[in-house]
Amino acid sequence: MGRRQNTLDKYKLYKISGFIVMILAMVFGCEKDEKGKAIVLKKLVQSSHSIRIPIDSLTDNRSMQLAYHQGSKGWFFNLNPKTNEIQMYDMENKTLHKRLRFSVEGNNSVGRIFSFYIHKLDSIFLFQQFSPNIYLTDTSGSVRKKITVQVPEMHTSPFVHLTYFSSPAVLVGEDLVVKTRPADVHNQITNDVLSKRHLTYSINLNNGETELLSHKFPNNYLVDGYRFFDFSFAKGLDKWVYSFHSDHDLYYSDARNTSLASVTAKSNYINGFRNFDLSGSKEENYRYFASAPNYKSIFYDKFKNVYYRVCYPEIELTSEEEIMKYRFVPKMFSILILDSELNVIGETLFEKEKFLPDNLFITEAGVYLSKNHPDNPDLEEDYLSFALFELLDL
Repeated sequence: MGRRQNTLDKYKLYKISGFIVMILAMVFGCEKDEKGKAIVLKKLVQSSHSIRIPIDSLTDNRSMQLAYHQGSKGWFFNLNPKTNEIQMYDMENKTLHKRLRFSVEGNNSVGRIFSFYIHKLDSIFLFQQFSPNIYLTDTSGSVRKKITVQVPEMHTSPFVHLTYFSSPAVLVGEDLVVKTRPADVHNQITNDVLSKRHLTYSINLNNGETELLSHKFPNNYLVDGYRFFDFSFAKGLDKWVYSFHSDHDLYYSDARNTSLASVTAKSNYINGFRNFDLSGSKEENYRYFASAPNYKSIFYDKFKNVYYRVCYPEIELTSEEEIMKYRFVPKMFSILILDSELNVIGETLFEKEKFLPDNLFITEAGVYLSKNHPDNPDLEEDYLSFALFELLDL
């Protein structure tokens, strides 16, 4: 109980500290950034609005890949790996509009869909997990083009994902920018080698030629020992921003061909990090991924011109059942709010509320978080359900 109580006492202290900061801001005016510009503190507040989308018996109520697209109306897209289809839902009436089904083998096939990126309704890109091939389609479901990527040496095929360390593709002219990973043996990689690996590369959609962006791993990420080094990235209005699993800093650049700078964007609920034991047992590895403090996805909100960084505080685990459960869903998490210059302007803790931050999408109304956490008493098995959180001034 002692260690658990100490952890709870820390959270209470953080909450009190946050409250004091809020009061001081109200009394003495807004905080200011390094340039003297006023910073308006923000928070995410749950509204009374929610979304319930009915699903069939072959569709899981936790999405493996989802996206919101705003055209003449709002569309919600969900990947169903079981049927190799992308489901297209009409957000106005919350009904299934169309199933984009794709063959795994044979003519007009695309293999197993791992992820997708929607640029426009007539430009949807499909990705496999370990393949250099990208397929261009549209809402008709027909394959319009196949692009074979010339994968850069010592880097992997595109790793595009919208839920696991969110890293959507970015279309810039005729180039598609995608996340990559080191092709080295991960448990043998050194700090010196990692610091030379790139984070993203661009793909020429006409010929598949690639060019590594100047954005690389931090110089000292593994200097104090081995840490999980996966990352998320988001393209803002004028910045490329990267968030790493075990690093308080965010890394950013205003161009593809300039090196990354860093800025501290620390959660109030994460102090330090734990090294990963490369010789640990399977149970110890599971415990690490279930309980170690870390940062997950970073998202850009183009409607509010802010960023959201998902933070997982360290948690206490009391049983094997908890280890297995919290490997895949959070016991608690927070969302750090940053302005367009990456100043921290707020943080919202989700301690008792049970949501899934990896099933998150953003609209003009605010941030929608999935209510389909297995511990949520309001869980409905036959629906994709989301609660709306509005970004409000303190």
